[in-house]
Amino acid sequence: MILILSFFPRGNVIATSIAFLPGYWEGVSPKMLEGTPEKPFELIRLGQFYTSNIYSARILEVIKDPRDPEAKDYLRPEIFKEQLKAACFKYKADYIARDVLEIREKARIDRTVYDCNLSQLEEYSVFGRKDLFELYEKLTQKSFPLLPKKPKKNFQENSDARKTLQIFLVDGSFSYANERKEFMSLLESTSWRPRTSFRLAVFGENFSQVYPEVESRADLVRQWKEWKPVGKSTTSDLGNALTRLGRVLLSVDKPDYHPRIELIVLTNAKLGNSAGSYSSSLEFLAKQGVRVHIIYSSYSGPESRKAHLDASKYAQEFKEAIYYQRVATSRDNKTIVLKNGRLYVTSQILDPGAELDENGLEKIDLSGKYFLSDALNPWNLSRLFEEIKGEKILSAEPVRSNFSLLLGKSFSFSSKTDVISEGSKVLVKTGEKAFWMRFPAGNSVAEGKKGVWKVTFLSSSFSLEGVEVIPDSVEVYPYVPPKSLECDPGSARNYIRNTEKSRYDCVVKGEILEVSQH
Repeated sequence: MILILSFFPRGNVIATSIAFLPGYWEGVSPKMLEGTPEKPFELIRLGQFYTSNIYSARILEVIKDPRDPEAKDYLRPEIFKEQLKAACFKYKADYIARDVLEIREKARIDRTVYDCNLSQLEEYSVFGRKDLFELYEKLTQKSFPLLPKKPKKNFQENSDARKTLQIFLVDGSFSYANERKEFMSLLESTSWRPRTSFRLAVFGENFSQVYPEVESRADLVRQWKEWKPVGKSTTSDLGNALTRLGRVLLSVDKPDYHPRIELIVLTNAKLGNSAGSYSSSLEFLAKQGVRVHIIYSSYSGPESRKAHLDASKYAQEFKEAIYYQRVATSRDNKTIVLKNGRLYVTSQILDPGAELDENGLEKIDLSGKYFLSDALNPWNLSRLFEEIKGEKILSAEPVRSNFSLLLGKSFSFSSKTDVISEGSKVLVKTGEKAFWMRFPAGNSVAEGKKGVWKVTFLSSSFSLEGVEVIPDSVEVYPYVPPKSLECDPGSARNYIRNTEKSRYDCVVKGEILEVSQH
């Protein structure tokens, strides 16, 4: 496929045109291109996409099918200068461009640009390890230095949005290992809003540490790997850690730096000797404008739980994790539940998102070494049940909890900002998937309409998809789209996670199934 781009300079009626010739692709390629004749033409489409994105250009498609006999002269690693010159006359273009891509351990793109008016050949190259799309954008930025560029669009969900500092204060006790593992798994799979920085704090028995603020999740993960679990945690340790964090925040000396501060506290701390420091430190943080979200796992019974509840009056939200395990005994099948520091059994079959029917819970009276509820390890529910009830368990499913569900909601809540809601909300089907996106106000949308749209996805912690299309970015894309840039929320989310970027420019190709009236 040979594409001609025409640029109309302001005040100049003569069009500057660019023709992309089929290129040469060597090495690794996306699965949808592997084993097909499409790769030379995918290079045209990528060149077309980023050139039209960066420069004011009109594209004329000349060769529309890889089987076109005109394409065969260019399907080789190198072509001659005379071929480029001949293409100038054949396609009546001002510039002829052609790309050669090689992907091994690293990616390399070599672009040849022939100036038909000056009979001058220029070559440009870019190198990189992972992100082919970033390389193409960089290459295009420098390939046509004489052409004016479009004004760059800096999309964000709210032009008045403040920067967010997301702080995680995580319990470092040995017993909290499973919850920490779930926390890191969810953290690494969550997309975060632009303008979000991170700070990690950890605490344990007579220990606390507050790490420096970082700008990327990758840096946060590196900090996470630097510390080791420490003993058992108490509310006194937690209060001391919160006090230390408050002092660190007060000591930050950055002019004009006033981020919105969100703090998520993850803990199973038992009651300590000075529970009052827990409440007073939370009150101190609240007065600084810090919004605190607490997720508590009750390993230590009602007294410890009461200390957390008393302190939580200064928090934005307080949630408690529920743990449960389905078991079979010689008498019947049942679910063991640890909730609010107490042990129950029920006939209900639970899942993390299910509502627990309180009326169906049968309380188990604790006895022996568990009388004070001081050692209720929720990851050993079946053993707890056997020791307290003396009833043999024949088989047991793994212990489950709603911890990740609660944490995911806290991620969503704490990073939420105003959502853009202008324009028409439509359900678009791409391939086998369908998702909601908004079109700019005034756009003509109708059920059954098929199309190709250039869009920008931004990461979105509170979107169910983890990403959202910015309405102002949506434009009808009138050319053959690059197959490697056809996208949906899933592919956009994966790109943003893998590259640590906050946005993704791509094309949505599909059909409008429904136009929302709301």
